[in-house]
Amino acid sequence: MPYIPYGEGGGWQKRFEMTIPILILILVIVIVAWKLGWLAGIPIINQFFKSPAIDIAVIGNDADVVRTIETDIRRDLPVNMYVLNKSDLYNIHDASFFNKYSMIIITEGQDGDTVELERSTLEQLSLFVGSGKPAIVIGLGGSKVQDSPQADGWTVMGFVPAACKSVDCEETSVSYDRIKMYVQDINHPMLKEFVEPIEFASGSGQIKYTMVNSYNGRSILDLEITTGESVYSGTALIEGTGSKVIYFAFNPSLYPPLLYNSIKYLR
Repeated sequence: MPYIPYGEGGGWQKRFEMTIPILILILVIVIVAWKLGWLAGIPIINQFFKSPAIDIAVIGNDADVVRTIETDIRRDLPVNMYVLNKSDLYNIHDASFFNKYSMIIITEGQDGDTVELERSTLEQLSLFVGSGKPAIVIGLGGSKVQDSPQADGWTVMGFVPAACKSVDCEETSVSYDRIKMYVQDINHPMLKEFVEPIEFASGSGQIKYTMVNSYNGRSILDLEITTGESVYSGTALIEGTGSKVIYFAFNPSLYPPLLYNSIKYLR
């Protein structure tokens, strides 16, 4: 075997050995960028890193929530939405009914008409969250029991991280220019990109707010309401403790980035 001086042969092998760590570094950078959502808008990248679909069941047929998911969320997240009305939810006793969904959103229903669910349905929702799957509760969604008018639906479900400030679950309506929101945990994945105070889009109209306290959870977004010379502070967004549950004290369709971040965070 002829003698080959060092540096005169095997150049391709050295280049190959140097290329491997560079390729690995590029791959790591691409994966991290995708996880952070920096590449979500590039179609060809989406094909290579396509995320599994998020099958969301929306209880209550809230037109504003449905429209927000269709227009503001499905653009960037692989969401399949299934709107369940009262007839769909009638007399559910089979624990497997909700198994085909990966997330549940419980709303107040069309035009704020609080949906009354049967106790059996509420119990199956409790099993759904208990299995480790996520849920988003909005306003008074799920708070009433159809076959037990005096019962508390949130107690039956057991996972809602909010409790009403009053016995009758008081709600109030505030004009856009009198309400601001303040981040309680700026490092929370749902809120770290926001600059406070968070203000709703300008315009006329009212924001309906459910007056609640945090219960088995922590407030990560508070709000401040100014009426005349009085200032009221309350809870706007609560994350459950020990469960993948988010509670909104107002309809998140009024501020779509929060609903988008919630779904992305819980998925």
